[in-house]
Amino acid sequence: MTNKKRGYDWEDKLVKQFDAAGWTSIRLGSPSIHLPDVLAISNRENAMVAIEAKSSMGDRIIVKREQILRLFEFLSIFKVYRNRTPVIAIKFLRIHGKGLEEKYYTVYQVPDSTLIFSRGSKQIPKGIKEWRPPFRVDIKK
Repeated sequence: MTNKKRGYDWEDKLVKQFDAAGWTSIRLGSPSIHLPDVLAISNRENAMVAIEAKSSMGDRIIVKREQILRLFEFLSIFKVYRNRTPVIAIKFLRIHGKGLEEKYYTVYQVPDSTLIFSRGSKQIPKGIKEWRPPFRVDIKK
């Protein structure tokens, strides 16, 4: 499976999970258009979530500062939504005896540099906090 296919599958899964939870969500397209990977909206909750989705078969996921900055810039356009949340959704795939990990983080401030997430790590970068999505997360190890 190619990296592009893995990324598409992860984004597609996120869209389906938000939709199943009663939200309206959509994949926004390729990275060349400089938009978040996934947008989810709940008019009932007066909430909008912009997601940068990353997946890897390796042990590290890198999120560039510019990608996070784009989340903030995108959300700043939609002032009508009271709750606007920038989210990083990471997925470490099963490989060579290493289990699946899916984690969600909200970003409170644009970092000074690139963020690195490591498989199995409990350490969270500054300005980031674990986020609980509005859907049930089932992880089978």
